[in-house]
Amino acid sequence: MSLTLGRAARKQLTESIAGATSLHGDFFRSVAFRYFHPDDVVSGEGTRLHGGRFVPPGVRAVYATLEEWTDRAHPPPLLNSVSPETAPHEVASRKSASGSRSQINFGDYPRMTYVVSVATRRNLDLTVALPTELANVVRMCLRGSGYSVSQELAAIWISAGVDSVIFPSATGGCRTIAVYLENAGAGSVVVRNRAEVLAALRRPRVGKRGQ
Repeated sequence: MSLTLGRAARKQLTESIAGATSLHGDFFRSVAFRYFHPDDVVSGEGTRLHGGRFVPPGVRAVYATLEEWTDRAHPPPLLNSVSPETAPHEVASRKSASGSRSQINFGDYPRMTYVVSVATRRNLDLTVALPTELANVVRMCLRGSGYSVSQELAAIWISAGVDSVIFPSATGGCRTIAVYLENAGAGSVVVRNRAEVLAALRRPRVGKRGQ
């Protein structure tokens, strides 16, 4: 399936891009355990190689869950398993997007959750009430398997200089943000307490011999 934008939808998209506003907040980033080094978390290398929803291949981007952590005095643990409630939805979504694959790559699990600080200048929010024609296009991008239609759509606003986009999660229950690193620039996505995490990784394991 390829993207088809009618005149009305294209006009509405152009107006939405023109109205993009800044975004600042702390959000959650879940990664496979094998990629849990803080620098891998925000490298964007995975999307550069494979792309993703609203991220064409070749574009370095970082995904995060848009649930701002309001209790800054007591943030959640930086190294933490993804919640049991979220895991089944995530597995189902990955299976759907994979198309012909019937098995899940269990190298993607267990997963670790980080808190990342996001700061972008031009954020496009697709979770607000959108004009009818554009809303229909966004719904099409969230349905079914594969990411090609959403990637074609995203290429339009990426070329227009949009730094990030917020969109409804295909699994429901939360919103997702994708930050386009080349557009957003250095420091747009930062792992909180990176130094403390690295220190914990270097700390020798404590245990009895033979365990």
